[in-house]
Amino acid sequence: MTFDLFRRAGVPAAAVALLSLTACSGSSGGTASPTVTATVTVTAPASPAEPSPAPEDSGTPAAETPTASATPAAPRKPAGPPITDKTPAPFGGTLQSDPGHDFTKGLSPSRDGVVRGQLVAMHDENVAEYRPIKYVKEYGGSTTGHFEGPPEGDVTAFAAPLAKDVVFLSAVGCDGKDQTIDGRYLGTQRCSRDKLVLRADKGDLRALITVDGGQIVKVTEIYVA
Repeated sequence: MTFDLFRRAGVPAAAVALLSLTACSGSSGGTASPTVTATVTVTAPASPAEPSPAPEDSGTPAAETPTASATPAAPRKPAGPPITDKTPAPFGGTLQSDPGHDFTKGLSPSRDGVVRGQLVAMHDENVAEYRPIKYVKEYGGSTTGHFEGPPEGDVTAFAAPLAKDVVFLSAVGCDGKDQTIDGRYLGTQRCSRDKLVLRADKGDLRALITVDGGQIVKVTEIYVA
């Protein structure tokens, strides 16, 4: 029972045995056993390591974990209606497009169809450069406004040869002094190929340009007041 008591108190077994032997030694008889004073040193077990304080408890700011920030892609500019054989509105408000056309390889004819465009230059007596245009209304009028081409820096432009028998319908007559138009403000006066070359070379001819087989076969001028 003594061993059990000391064991519960955490006293080493060797110290207990020494104490017992000392208590039991002495002469037998009536002489009282001397009082034995035992000093027991108990070594307390090491305290468990204290957990490290959390960053928020220590007052030290925690290192921020870098997060990847994705840059949103810029929205793509919507393309206008494609060039087809359908005649576009003379005063339409959007630029026509030519899907699949490679504008990085220099000037070349647009796809076959009717382009609302501006003839901006003649590269020689046969090849005309042209660009799609749109009409920007002013003051709410149907024919009061101005035409605009692609924005600055845009490479959307075409060039195609004039067919030998190209049809040119002028909105100001062949001498440029008349008003020869129909109810849609389109030219009705047929003029020569040479007149077309001269007008196109000035760079101010706005028209419905019909392309067939990579050639310009018809130019119908749009009247601009």
